[in-house]
Amino acid sequence: MADARGLEGLTVILVTGATGKVGREAVEQLVTLGRDVRALSRRPEEAGLPEGVEVVAGSPADADSLAVALKGVDAALVVLSGDVAGEARAFAAAAAEAGLGRVVFLSSGSVLHPLAHGIAEEHRAAEEAIRGIGAEWTFLRPGPFHANTSWWVRTVREEGRVRDWIGNNPGAPIDEYDISSAAVVALTRPGHEGEAYLLTGPEVLTSEEQARILGEALGRELEFSVAPQGEVVDVFAGITGDREAAVTNVAALHSPEVPWSKVSPAVRELTGRDPRPYREWAAANAPLFG
Repeated sequence: MADARGLEGLTVILVTGATGKVGREAVEQLVTLGRDVRALSRRPEEAGLPEGVEVVAGSPADADSLAVALKGVDAALVVLSGDVAGEARAFAAAAAEAGLGRVVFLSSGSVLHPLAHGIAEEHRAAEEAIRGIGAEWTFLRPGPFHANTSWWVRTVREEGRVRDWIGNNPGAPIDEYDISSAAVVALTRPGHEGEAYLLTGPEVLTSEEQARILGEALGRELEFSVAPQGEVVDVFAGITGDREAAVTNVAALHSPEVPWSKVSPAVRELTGRDPRPYREWAAANAPLFG
């Protein structure tokens, strides 16, 4: 990764979502660079973050815990989950009150999708809230993560097959490590203020090709099929309780017009190296699939 020690005067960096895949890796990279890191965690006793990281109990939706977490903070990496737009508005209000100077927000490549759908609308609203802080901002907009194929664990283990939920159109999935690395550079080096980066991996793959690569990592051939959209809508609606949003989200995910259908140069431009291919993720995570 490119040297990330370029911004003078930064003393404390806050990371929300610090125990998730992207947040945890970002914390570890920041600590390696010698940065002072504060993490906001709903369950600090279970955080398991590196020694020296200050862990504050709370969530991005809780104004009181945000006031504590933002005290004395110079910059923040904002990683949200659940009610992304609502949490972004709550964070923005607290950050404006605290006078936060710099924020990197983990948004979504879905905001660039030509089809209207709930995921895109939620992240657009979140980006608008972050802009309203009055701080220097950078948006990271990744497409699908390599780790999304962990959805296949049960059927691969039990049946030796992949049942795919997002269709079989080409896309360039990205490793969480690369998202974290991009975030660390955007946080700690100048020149990224007011920029929004579409982040992808290094190669365009269909879901079937990912299943083949995973099978090679496991040493066996996996049967592949795509679930009908109606079936996926039922699953998503059952999880969220919002059938209308499930319909639009599934249609967008199955669309051949996804913004991550081509490789973006952003990871290389930010970090100075090529992003990790899916094959590396599959090899490293093969034990998950039995």
